[in-house]
Amino acid sequence: MSVTPAGTGFGAATGFALGRDQGEARWFNGALIIVKAGAETTDGRYAAVEFRAAKGFAAPLHTHRDEDEVFLVLDGNVRLQLDDAIIEGEPGTLVYSTRGTRHSFHIDSDEARLLLSFGPAGVERFFREGSVPARSLELPRSDEKLPDRQTIMEIATRYGQQFVGPPLPPKD
Repeated sequence: MSVTPAGTGFGAATGFALGRDQGEARWFNGALIIVKAGAETTDGRYAAVEFRAAKGFAAPLHTHRDEDEVFLVLDGNVRLQLDDAIIEGEPGTLVYSTRGTRHSFHIDSDEARLLLSFGPAGVERFFREGSVPARSLELPRSDEKLPDRQTIMEIATRYGQQFVGPPLPPKD
């Protein structure tokens, strides 16, 4: 496998490697996301997006029309919902959701890191369109101008996501 610094041309034919903070950093709905892989780097096979978010960050219960999704908790405590099941995620927890399955997650620790992987690629375009370039590898400030929730939901619909319920609530 070739090892190529982020920001230079590479493709799935040779493979690539990125370090912890490498990739396309963006601010999405109050979180820092780093697009680690997408259609352009994997010939459309796979996408990976790292999420770094604070306590209370949650995704609405939703489905994907076109891709399966894998959640890997890297740091922190994250509750994940897969249909009606609630999984208490800690570092190392992996949850797999097939396309069409209802799923969500909620950050319970002060901060958490997750790696979201998708097959096939394409959903990373939703994250790019629903975010702004990050000016640092920190969470955005609360006064940072970001796309609002309604705009993000409209963009998500264009990328085959259907919202079917609210986010997981905070733990009691």
